Amino acid sequence: MSGYPAIMEKRKEPWYLEARNEWDSRFGALARGKRNWQLVALGLLLANVTLAGGLAWLSTQARITPFIVEVDRAGQAVAFGPAERLRKSDERLIRYQLGMVVHDLRTVLTDQEAQKEILTRAYAYTRGPAVAFLNDWFTRKNPFELAGRSRIEVQVQSILPLSETTWQVQWAETVRSSGGRTTETQNWQAVLTVEIDPPQTTETLLVNPLGLYVTEISWTQTL
Repeated sequence: MSGYPAIMEKRKEPWYLEARNEWDSRFGALARGKRNWQLVALGLLLANVTLAGGLAWLSTQARITPFIVEVDRAGQAVAFGPAERLRKSDERLIRYQLGMVVHDLRTVLTDQEAQKEILTRAYAYTRGPAVAFLNDWFTRKNPFELAGRSRIEVQVQSILPLSETTWQVQWAETVRSSGGRTTETQNWQAVLTVEIDPPQTTETLLVNPLGLYVTEISWTQTL
């Protein structure tokens, strides 16, 4: 019993406090380790969200680059390269496209399959209010019904820009009977509002390579 007080004097703090410190030291290390893993997991989650956002953004970008290939008379490629983006000054392509759209929309053929094909092709260049206008027009004047009595030949005469997005098209229509006799000639005029939306998919590229769409149509017969 004489050594007991000496041992107690060597203790710096009561035994229960040492036990608590040991407990805190052991489980504090576990808590710090858990927090470190939580921080690592949070960092990985933020990195994944950033990568997912980047991939989503890339998926919305156009990846199609049209190539123009020049061939000789034998069909051999002599030059090729990526096509340049359509510039505002390239009006010849826009004129051609608008002339073809008007021609296909107003032509009436006796061949039902050919009539369906040209209308489908013309509709591929329209969107928005222009589609509603055409649906209403063809409901009242169905070209498939007209084809049973006559056919209409269209000759585009002029295509003039009114603004950067508005064009005026004038054309003549020759109405012929089923026997081929000319029964009437009419002059028409249309105002078209257009927009250019470069194709994003291969399917759109094959149908509408310029990405030129008619968004509004208004036409009337002239004297």
